[in-house]
Amino acid sequence: MHRILSTKLLVILWSILALSLIAADPPDPQISIVEQDAPKAPPVIAAWLRGATGGIRAMVVTVASQVQAYSEVSAFSYTIERDGSLTANNPVNDAVLVDLARLNGIKIIPTVSSTWEATSITRVLKDPTLRANHINAIMKVARSPLVDGIDLDYENLPPDTRQVYTDFVTTLAGLLHREGKTLAVTVPAKVRDDDSCVICKFADYAALGVAADQIRVMAYEYHGKSGGPAPNAPIWWIRQVMEYTVSRVPREKVVLGIHLYAYDWGGKETPAYWWSDAMALKKKYNGEVTFVESDARGLVGESILTYTIPGPRCPRHTVECEPAPGEKHTVWFVDSKYVALAWDIVKDLQLGGIVMWRPGGEDPAIWSVLGMPVQSN
Repeated sequence: MHRILSTKLLVILWSILALSLIAADPPDPQISIVEQDAPKAPPVIAAWLRGATGGIRAMVVTVASQVQAYSEVSAFSYTIERDGSLTANNPVNDAVLVDLARLNGIKIIPTVSSTWEATSITRVLKDPTLRANHINAIMKVARSPLVDGIDLDYENLPPDTRQVYTDFVTTLAGLLHREGKTLAVTVPAKVRDDDSCVICKFADYAALGVAADQIRVMAYEYHGKSGGPAPNAPIWWIRQVMEYTVSRVPREKVVLGIHLYAYDWGGKETPAYWWSDAMALKKKYNGEVTFVESDARGLVGESILTYTIPGPRCPRHTVECEPAPGEKHTVWFVDSKYVALAWDIVKDLQLGGIVMWRPGGEDPAIWSVLGMPVQSN
């Protein structure tokens, strides 16, 4: 009897619930359900680093002086041998850098670079056995718990390596992802698919952008030291490079690579300097600095230092003396104003970040541009 009453009660309650659902207002089709997007990660602030010969100062002190600024650092830790194996450039230097970075939440993404002729690395990429040896050597490095990923910096490859390089990157990316590691691929800059730049043709931006986690574009050396004095990488050109890149690669994967060095024309050679060197020359020789905001093609953002090295002085007590004219120099360099304009491109195009080649003697004001307090070196 109790079981029959309980069953009837359940039927009555279910009927009431069903009627209330039928009577309820239907959902309003005009009201859309908006899903919240995941918060966008802030742009990466990274640096390529290369240590000075004979010590740890260059890399470790460079990072330590602005340790809060960096998201990632990539030391030029490994070079490729002709059999595809890797040689560690400075293990002691790297170990100290790794300790500093990990204590401060900075990702370690060592750079594997090709520093010898392109013919040899082309052979490694095209020979299945050598390529397998090379991939195994990279994966041995990547499996270290102290490493977050790998950066590939293979330069001056011939155009006919385009497909084999893409295949190599795709295979390596898959293996790294299985280990929970990332892959950054450093590429030369170009502004269109059919860019006349021969050393750029091996880099298939679109295909590399599918496989890799970052595409780091070296947006400098538009004008190298082999010509006369001129801006290294005018801002108008960098914007063209980045606009092309995001047309081929997801913008969140694109990292703008900028230069922090100067070239000094006027002597027998054209050496590369840092901003701090340029300022020392200005002081020593009473030089003049001019900021070049723009030219006929758009924003430039670089600066010119002109100075003269005096000719030999006349010996004392010499009645007639005609010293040789002074040696005139022109230095194109970059400072915080240039970095601010490059950073604007990162923000305007919503890029994945910026990577600098290479800090160590830069204008300290660049760190305030990147949103960090300026610290003394």
